Amino acid sequence: MEQKTKDLKQTLISQPHLLRFESQREYQQLADAIRDHISPQDILEEMWTSEIIEAEWEIARLRRYKGQFVNLDTLASLRNLLQSILPDHSDAEIDDLARRSYTNKEIRKQVDKLLRSIDLDESAIVVEAYRLSIAHLTAIDRRLMELALRRDKIFRQIEDRRAGIAVPPGHRHVDQEASIEHSGDA
Repeated sequence: MEQKTKDLKQTLISQPHLLRFESQREYQQLADAIRDHISPQDILEEMWTSEIIEAEWEIARLRRYKGQFVNLDTLASLRNLLQSILPDHSDAEIDDLARRSYTNKEIRKQVDKLLRSIDLDESAIVVEAYRLSIAHLTAIDRRLMELALRRDKIFRQIEDRRAGIAVPPGHRHVDQEASIEHSGDA
């Protein structure tokens, strides 16, 4: 019987879908910490725990991505700022100046001077990058909220089940029944 449970557990519990640069060791550390905290008592709780682990890993991944989206847009944001400062320059000149400012100290000083000429500094590049990234950041925040709500719901399910107050899907609590009956009397 124990082998059947072990086989079923392997079938039902998802294996991590790590990206090639993600650490199996770090994932396992997270999984072990969450499993130790929850201490699943049966196959259903194992499945829920597995979902929490996957959600927490995705949350950590998305939080890392937020910063990367802003970093990816810094070149475009610098181009935008330079175009507003140097309207007579061609797109190719602006692009060359923006790219070289990341590798050439003299060009970087020139760009800093141009930004100061309109009362801006290097932080304006990051501000513009955030503005350019806002749609992506909003989508990530929405997903983070969905994952957190799902995780919290699973925790409540585990707690309710252990407390003996879990309601099977499609069933209502007695107090919900009474509430529905009383609302029909009005």
